[in-house]
Amino acid sequence: MTFRLSPEANRPRLGRWLLNWSAKGVLLPLTLWALMNIGLTWNLPPFMPEIQAAQNSGTGWAEEFFHVAATGTFIIMSYWAVITLCWVLFSSLSILDDERRQSLRSLCTTCSVALGIPALCIVLLGGWPFLGLAALLIVAPMAGYAPNIVYPKTLPPMYARAIARMKFGKYNEAEREIIRELEKSEDDFDGWMMLADLYAKHFHDLAEAERTVLEICAQPQVTPPQLAVALHRLADWQLKFGGDPVAARRALQLVCERLRGTHLARMAQLRINQLPKTAEDLHEQQTAGTIHLPALSDSLAEEPLEPVQIDRAAAAAAANACVEKLKQDSNDVVAREKLARIFTEQLQKPDLGIEQIGLLLTLPEPPEGKRAEWLGLIGAWHLKYRHDVERGREALEQLLKEFPASIQAFAARRRLERLDTERQQLAVRQTQAPTLRVDPSST
Repeated sequence: MTFRLSPEANRPRLGRWLLNWSAKGVLLPLTLWALMNIGLTWNLPPFMPEIQAAQNSGTGWAEEFFHVAATGTFIIMSYWAVITLCWVLFSSLSILDDERRQSLRSLCTTCSVALGIPALCIVLLGGWPFLGLAALLIVAPMAGYAPNIVYPKTLPPMYARAIARMKFGKYNEAEREIIRELEKSEDDFDGWMMLADLYAKHFHDLAEAERTVLEICAQPQVTPPQLAVALHRLADWQLKFGGDPVAARRALQLVCERLRGTHLARMAQLRINQLPKTAEDLHEQQTAGTIHLPALSDSLAEEPLEPVQIDRAAAAAAANACVEKLKQDSNDVVAREKLARIFTEQLQKPDLGIEQIGLLLTLPEPPEGKRAEWLGLIGAWHLKYRHDVERGREALEQLLKEFPASIQAFAARRRLERLDTERQQLAVRQTQAPTLRVDPSST
């Protein structure tokens, strides 16, 4: 009962206090009571007359001694229990507010009135030795029900009403419902994140959402996984609703700083490395672009029936953007490959495009499958744009040699067979061409 009436943080210290108090309030009085009734010397005879009479009669006095010791144990422990519970109940009053203090007093009054008559009957029937038991009959229910008043159980916040309001588009009412629940439990992580999500998605107030998330992360009770979840979600909002990769990177950098050396920090750093550097790069990633097939068929297709109108100004601007990216990171594979395609397919400068692909082939650790694709591009562009059959054949043969089982090799093999067929047909036509004869008489 004393443990239930104490906060969990104080229970280890309370255990030590109970041991000391038990030694002082139970063991020491029992020891004194036993010594007082043994009869240490003629000058200190047993305190209880029945033990003294049994010793004087010369018969065994052990039975009388144990009877007296048991009676003393019952009285001492009942009084000790009553005093302990009364002390704990009195101490609990000092930590209660007025409302709960009044509730505890009402509980004590109710127990005293309801159990007063049974306690009085115990004293009348058993005599004064049962006074401690009678008092314990009144105090024990007080201590048993008091924890519900001293430390009431708080129900977890319920956000069903807020979710229902959001489903019906009543976002202002949903905000009020969430705040009402958070007033009951101010450190509820899920509630604060729901409020921040409401600000970001439905109110489109990223500044308020960011402020809410940062306040959550500043709380000492927030665990590392919760902090990482909150900041990753903030980064998602910055990218999705704000189109601001810089702000998203700033949020993820907080994870790296606050959780330095953990796997959560490493995961955040990996995501930072994958983020676009500017809002323009983010917009380019989100905009649907041309999907290039991983084989030669997209580059070796037949010429279109109608000429494709190309905005050369836009192509030049895109090429300049790629050049700026390559100035910052010369190993940017995506930017260099895009630049090569722009040179070749839009600006009609295949030599420059092939040169850029050649630089990609010199990378020490190219992405998986890319080297085969680049060799296929070089061969395709030699054939299609430069009409250089020999150089195109060399690139395709190198592709077959290095990556014989790739899908690009399958397309290259078909293209080489087609080149051989075209060469044979050309040779046949040349051999079958009629020979021009000149009549000498006409001269």
